[in-house]
Order: sequence, then C-alpha cells, then structure tokens
Amino acid sequence: MAGASEAAAAGRRGPIRVFAVDDHPGVLDGLRRIIAAEGDLAWAGAASTIEGAKAALGQAPPDVLLLDSRLRGESGIDLCRWVLQELGAVRVLMLTGSTDAALLLDALAAGASGFLVKQARGRDIVEAVRQVHGGGVVWDPRMGRQVLAQLRLIGGRVAGEERLRRDRERIERLYRGMTAIAQIRDADGVLREVLALARAITEARYAALAVLLPDESIAEFLTEGLTPEERGRLRDLPRGLGLLGEVIRTRRPLRVARIASHPLAVGWPAGHPPMQSFLGVPMQVQGEVVGHLYMTDKRGGEPFTEEDEELVGLLGSLAAVLVQNARLSQDLGRLAVVEERQRIGMNLHDGTLQTIYSVLLGLDALLGDLPEGSEARATVDRLAERLREVTDEIRRYVLDLKSEARPLLDAIGEIARELGLGDRLRLHATDRSYEELPEETAEHLRRFAQEALANVARHAGAHHVDVSWRRAGQEYQLAIDDDGVGFDVGAPSPPGHHGRRHLEERARLADARLEVRSRPGEGARVTLTGRLPGR
Repeated sequence: MAGASEAAAAGRRGPIRVFAVDDHPGVLDGLRRIIAAEGDLAWAGAASTIEGAKAALGQAPPDVLLLDSRLRGESGIDLCRWVLQELGAVRVLMLTGSTDAALLLDALAAGASGFLVKQARGRDIVEAVRQVHGGGVVWDPRMGRQVLAQLRLIGGRVAGEERLRRDRERIERLYRGMTAIAQIRDADGVLREVLALARAITEARYAALAVLLPDESIAEFLTEGLTPEERGRLRDLPRGLGLLGEVIRTRRPLRVARIASHPLAVGWPAGHPPMQSFLGVPMQVQGEVVGHLYMTDKRGGEPFTEEDEELVGLLGSLAAVLVQNARLSQDLGRLAVVEERQRIGMNLHDGTLQTIYSVLLGLDALLGDLPEGSEARATVDRLAERLREVTDEIRRYVLDLKSEARPLLDAIGEIARELGLGDRLRLHATDRSYEELPEETAEHLRRFAQEALANVARHAGAHHVDVSWRRAGQEYQLAIDDDGVGFDVGAPSPPGHHGRRHLEERARLADARLEVRSRPGEGARVTLTGRLPGR
C-alpha cells in the first residue's frame, strides 16, 4: 500500500494536502481556517479518533498529517507508526500539548518528521508543514534538544557508506532501546536494560554498571557479557582501583586502547577474565557522580571511539537520574498530595490549554482576512500574542505543581528542561544544604529560579547557563549565570518586561538579598543570598 501512495503523491501536482487528527474541535477548526487561507496548502479533512483517521487516510492519503500525540485514551504515536507503515509517502508533523522527552523518543522511533508544541502560532504551523513536505525536519526547541544535538554530532562525523550504515543502525537501536526503557517501572530493571543497551551499541564484549555510595565507594556492581562460569570465578566486587579508580577520581570519561599498557593498570582480581580495550563514563546528575558505566573489549579488537563515549554518556545520564531519584524518594505520606497536584495539572493541560489554543488558532486565521497594516489587524495580533503568553503562564503553573514535590535542584533542572534550556544547563552544588530550607522558602527559591531562567530563555540567547548552590557560613547563595547578550542594569525595563520586578518580589518573600550584574555583550549573573535555618 505504501508503494501505491508514493506513486499517487509523485503523480499529483498542486497544493500540499493537509489532514489533521485532534480530539479538540476548536483546535481542528483553527487549523482548518489557517491551512485553507494559504494558496499553496489545501485542507484534506480531519478526524478526532484513530479509527476515524485510519478510515479517511486509507481512502485518500494526504501529503502532510498534523497529529496530536494523545487522543482521549489513544496514542497518536501508534497512529504515526501505522501511517508510515501503510502510507509511506505521508509526512507526519506532531502537534502536541506536552514537552515530555519520552514523547520525543517515541515519535523519533515511529518516524515522525517533526514536533510543534501547542503554543506555535499559525504562521509557524504553516511554515513547518511546508518544511516537512519538502523533506525537512522541524523540532520545537523545547523538545529533546540535548538528544538531537548529540546524535547530529555523531552523524556529522560519520564518513564512508559502510560507517554510515553501522552508525544509523546504532542510532536506531538507541531509539528503540530508550523507548523500551521508558516503559519499565522497576528501577533495577531499568539499570540493567541501560547496561545491556550500552554494551550493544558500543559492540563491547563486557559491560558493567557501578552504583556509588556517598563516599564514592562501590555499593552495587552489575555486569553484562560474563558467562555463568566467569561470574562464578569472580570472588569480590571491584574496589575502584586502577582505571576504574581514575574515572572515579577525575569524574571524566576515559578511553584506553590497551589496558595492560596503561600506567594506571593494576592487574586483574582473582578469577577476572583478561580484557583489552576500555571505556569508562561517569553517571552524573546536577554535578554529582552517582555511578559509572564501563565497557571493555570492543568487537574486532578495535579501540572504543569518541562516538561510543558520547552514546554511553547519554545512557549514563539517564541511569544517573534513576539512581538519584531512588535516593531522593519521598516518604509515602506525601504521595496523595503529589497525585492530587498531578491530577490538577492534567486537567489544566488537557482542558484549559486546549481551549485557549483553539482560540489562538482562530485569531491567527482571522488575521488573514484583515488588511495589512490596519489597526484591527494589529489589535488581533496583540491579542493572539497575549493568549500565547497566557498558555506560557499556565504551563509554568503546571510545572510548579510537578516540581513542588522535588528537591530544589531537581526542580530547577526540570524547569530548565521545560523552558528549552536543558542542553545548555549546568548544575553545581557544593553540598545539599538546600534540603534544610523550610518548604515555603524552597518554593520561593523555585519560583525565583523559574523567573530568572525564563528571562534567559526569552532574551539572553545564551549558549550556557550555570546554576550554582553553595553555603557560605550561616548563609546560602543561589546564583544563575549565562553567557548571553547581557543588558544595561541601570537602564529602565522595556514596556511589558517585568522580569526584574518579579525577581525582586521573590527575593523579598524569601527574605533574601538580590544582586543582578550584567553588561551588554557580557552575559548576566543573578544571585540570591539568604540565611540558612538554625544557623
């Protein structure tokens, strides 16, 4: 059936035919009006269920499918897989209300050509349709930027047809493996799957995952590749000496072509099989090393590559989050509160945001009917932009509901990812004294960080953002640095910009001192200094 649809698409000339699948009538109506207003686009129809979509698409496949990721108990990702299997020429553009990274991995594995969050203006949707129809890929900057950046880096270095084929297979295996891992609920099972996937994509004979105690001694040591006989001959767990100890000490990845020739090699424990090549990667989260991944004996006797190191580093980050979450799990008495926050957040996400977004699309469609340069057009455009800002504010509130139950630095990391800063963020903490803060103070600090990071995301154009926590005597200091465009601290804020005032209000509520330092072209530093309890 795929061949027939490709032939039909090749033989047809004319507007780009667009079909939409969404369970919100207002969103569908807004999309219809926006698409119909463009001369090079044509509205091919719509459906609100997977069953209805399959029936319509099977009869007349479109060029581009606009697809919601979640359809009242049904998965838009499943429909995406069906479309690409049965109607191979159709390009799928996900239009989703979620910024969950797991959705990104699922959609990539299913073959989607792009993602837009349901804050995109009509003009952005129209341009994205044209791009994916032309063979391009469109990703909302808030969706999985770190994963895509690393995969692009790997793909850019691949040379030669055979090498390209092998790396494509590895990346596809990574997608499939991470999608499967996302479905596992048991933490130990996830760690074992991460280890097995790391071994497979690096083509290593042996692999191990070490979980560290707070003093950086090894608490748990998982292995892959050892035969039952080899495992039976091992008497003791590694103690973190030699090359393992070097990775622990430096907190940096280490690749060694021949273990025996390295000056730090200390030999093998009793019963340990001999090994040649070595790759060790720390598992880090928020600047804290919680474990390590080790690979040995790459297939064919080759040394491990920089691409191997990057892929294992990506998996190590996933494993680190799991270990950290296990350490920071809250007592069961807070579970009901967390579930209630999630329920409220879900209702806001699925109901209120969808309704507002349908109105926004309707306003964008109306713009096409108003004269260019007219006051009416300018007024409607301002109203549409304000609605987009309202969706931003609701999303931040939903994020607050999800982050309130987390330790401060975990919550700040989640906020940064939701704002599209995840791949630029670096978290630093000299200690965990933030856990001593009263919940009310911690909430003010979370909201302070949210406002500061939102300012960075909107205005700074930064390549790196550093969030640091440290204790200084009887006080704490929370600092947010960026290397963006900077600004004149003494100049008044532009109309409609209230970030500085909001930061000052959060500092007052937290009974803390605010310091803002910046110059044009030199980035910015925002620091909050307050008193620790009982000190």
